[in-house]
Amino acid sequence: MPLKHTFTLEPRDLLFLRDARPMAASDAGLGANWPRPDQLWNAIINAFHRQWPGPELQPWEGIGKHTFRGKRDADYKGKSKDKNDGSSFRFGALKTLGPFPCKEGTLYLPAPLDLGMELVPCTGTDLPAPLTHAFLPRQRGKQASREWVSVSDYARYLAGDDLPEPTDTPDLYDVERNIGIEIDGETQTTVEGQFYQAEYLRLRQGVALAFEAECDLKPRGGGQTVDVFARSDRPDTLVIGGQQGVAYLNTQQAGLELPHAEITTSLLRWTLLSPAVFKDGWLPGWCHDSRKLPEPQLAAPIGTVMLPGAEARLIAARIGKPLAFSGWDLQKGAPKPTLLAVPAGSCYVFDCGTVESARVLSKLLQNSPRSDKYGEKGFGAGICSSLPPVS
Repeated sequence: MPLKHTFTLEPRDLLFLRDARPMAASDAGLGANWPRPDQLWNAIINAFHRQWPGPELQPWEGIGKHTFRGKRDADYKGKSKDKNDGSSFRFGALKTLGPFPCKEGTLYLPAPLDLGMELVPCTGTDLPAPLTHAFLPRQRGKQASREWVSVSDYARYLAGDDLPEPTDTPDLYDVERNIGIEIDGETQTTVEGQFYQAEYLRLRQGVALAFEAECDLKPRGGGQTVDVFARSDRPDTLVIGGQQGVAYLNTQQAGLELPHAEITTSLLRWTLLSPAVFKDGWLPGWCHDSRKLPEPQLAAPIGTVMLPGAEARLIAARIGKPLAFSGWDLQKGAPKPTLLAVPAGSCYVFDCGTVESARVLSKLLQNSPRSDKYGEKGFGAGICSSLPPVS
C-alpha cells in the first residue's frame, strides 16, 4: 500500500470542505470536515492541469487512455463507446493515500469504531446477512468518544490492548463560523439581502495534512517511465476544497509509517483508514454473489470473499454513519451524483478458517485500497489485525 512520495500540506488560511448536504438558511454550511481522499486527489490532478495545460500533451506524457490505432480520440469522434469519452485521462496514473493529521511529527489516524469492544456471537437477532457476530463494549456505561488516535495508540489497538481513557482530545484543528454575502456569478457583485453562514476548518499551529502519492507515466513512443512528482517543475501549491483554499506542498523524506500487526489467528479484522464506496452499501462488492462455485448453478453464499486466492467469509462488521459526498463535473458543468461511503474507522471481521488463509487475505486487503469505487483516490485503504477466537 505505501506509495512512492510523502508530502505534507500546509494551508495558508481556512479551508472550506463541504459534504453533499445542501446549504439552507438555518444551515451553518458544514464546511469544516476533514478533507476526503477525493478532494485531495482532485486538488493534485487539477494542479497538474494548471501546470501543464492542454490540449497538447507534454513530450514526457503517455498517450491518453482513449486511442484509436495509436491516434487520439479527438481525431476519431464516435469511435469510442466509453461513457467518459470526453475525458483526456491525462495523469490517470495518479494514486493517493490520505490525508491524515500530522502534528509536530506525530501522525494521527481515524479512531477505530470498535475501540473498547469485543466480538461476541449472536443468534436470534435481526443482524443483516451474512453477519453472525457483533461488537459489544467491554465496560458498561457511556464511553468517551475519539475522532483521532496517534499511530502509537493505533498500534496498541491492533495488538488487542485497551487504550487509556482520553484525558483530552488532540489539538489538531478548530471550527470557525463566518458570515458571507452571495456574489452574482455574472456581474461579480454582491446580491442584496442574500447572506449566508459557513463553517471553516483552521489547522492548529504545527499541524499539517500528511499523505502519500505517486504518478508514473510512460512516454509516447516508449522509453523511461516518468515520475511526475520527481520533476523539478511540479506544482508546489494546491487549491483544495471550496472557495479556492491554497495550501503549500512540502516533500517529506520518510513515509507515513503506518502501524503493522502480525496475523496470529484465523479471525481477521480489517479497519478502514479512509472511507470506502461499496456498490452494495455497507457490504463490499467482493463479499457478494459475484461468481459461481465449481458445481453448476451453485452460487457462493453472500459474505463469501471473492478476492483471488482468498478463503474467508464475513461474520461481523461495525459501521459508522454513512458519509454523503458529491463533487462538480467540470465537463458537464453540473454536480456529480451524491454517493454514500462507509466512513473511516469502520471495521469488518472475516473467519478465514486457518491462520495461513488469514495471512493471505491480509496481504490482499492491506496492500491495495479495496473500495469498489475510487480506489485510485485512496478510498478503501485499511489495516489488518487478528482477533482472538470466539466460541
